[in-house]
Amino acid sequence: MGSTSGRKSGSSDRSMKRKRVTITARQSSHGASDKTHRKVKGTTAHRRPHPKEVTEAAKRRSHVMRDQRERRLRQQSLRMKLKVAAGLTLTAIVIGLAVALYRAPIFPVRQVDVIGTAHLTEQQVRTTAALPPNATLLRLPAVQIKERLEADPWIVSATVSRDFPDAVRIRIEERVPTALVDVGNGFWIVDEAAWAIAPQSADVTATLIVVRDVSDFEPVAGERSDSPSLRNALSVWAGLSEELQARTRVLLAPSIDKTALVTTDAIEIFVGPAEDMAKKDLVIRKILEEQAGKVVYINVRSVDRPTWRGIDTP
Repeated sequence: MGSTSGRKSGSSDRSMKRKRVTITARQSSHGASDKTHRKVKGTTAHRRPHPKEVTEAAKRRSHVMRDQRERRLRQQSLRMKLKVAAGLTLTAIVIGLAVALYRAPIFPVRQVDVIGTAHLTEQQVRTTAALPPNATLLRLPAVQIKERLEADPWIVSATVSRDFPDAVRIRIEERVPTALVDVGNGFWIVDEAAWAIAPQSADVTATLIVVRDVSDFEPVAGERSDSPSLRNALSVWAGLSEELQARTRVLLAPSIDKTALVTTDAIEIFVGPAEDMAKKDLVIRKILEEQAGKVVYINVRSVDRPTWRGIDTP
């Protein structure tokens, strides 16, 4: 068995030859610090900017933003001015063209058509319309023509229209004569609403009902009478049946309560206020039929208690 003392002895010799090194805490810290310093020296350091530098940078950014904002505002203002200028220019051009077209002798009026006449003639309407000489459809004073026409007592309303290329159309609505009011020295034509139309001679009394004894009638052509008795008499007339109208010769209207009609056979019929006219008309016609040849007086002012008198009635 071989001895191992030789190997042990060799190992012990090598161990003896190793140098023992002791590292203290200070030395360890110092070494780490050196490594750290060496590492920092090998990299770029991050320096915090100075407050003054920050303020100056902020000012520069503020100036840039303000300049940009002012530039945008100037551009917007310029665009707006250009739009306004363009609009004004276009408006001026349109107005200029319109004025030139208005003054140009185009679409001259060569014909005036009149529609709706009954009493008036077409020439009378044209004369009243009084179109200016050398009138054109573009320069036609339609409003003034309408006003002149409607000032005529015979005309209720008028419309004036252009009929291109060279005609003017006038359409009128005339007042319809309803009665002749006896004013003592003549007659006045009135319509159903008591509008005074015109004085009239007695030769046309056969075509219209005559109203007499109207003491408060003061006629003015083209104006509506405010006479209560006349208005009531016209309402009474409008409420009569065609049969009774055909038998009526004259209306008497000294007052509302004394409004009466006289028939063609001289029967006096007191009607009074123009109320319950359908019922009053029916009662009158019934009495005329039942008492034919005998009755000379009828009173239906109180339609529920009508009275009548005959030739032999005391």
